[in-house]
Amino acid sequence: MDPISASAVRISGKDKDILVLLSVLLGWLGVDRFYRGQIGLGIVKLLTSGGCGIWWAVDSLIYLLGNLPKDNDGAVILDRKTLQFLRSSAQVADEHGTPVKI
Repeated sequence: MDPISASAVRISGKDKDILVLLSVLLGWLGVDRFYRGQIGLGIVKLLTSGGCGIWWAVDSLIYLLGNLPKDNDGAVILDRKTLQFLRSSAQVADEHGTPVKI
């Protein structure tokens, strides 16, 4: 298997900025989970009012501070700035300084 294809990351068509906005404003209704394609979790979050507010707060903080969220298909949801950076001709290196081809 080609090392580049083995480490390839699929990028979602969804926008992380919209995900964060939906989570902060309507997360207690599960709208963020519906946006990610997680219909079952969205329904549970809706029926529990965002887990009495706890699940809503945790999801919002994770989207803001944690790792990049993924959609239902496992593709990474990126914000516009990160997507523009990846599409630019910037040189990218891994943690050891080895150039990475994007």
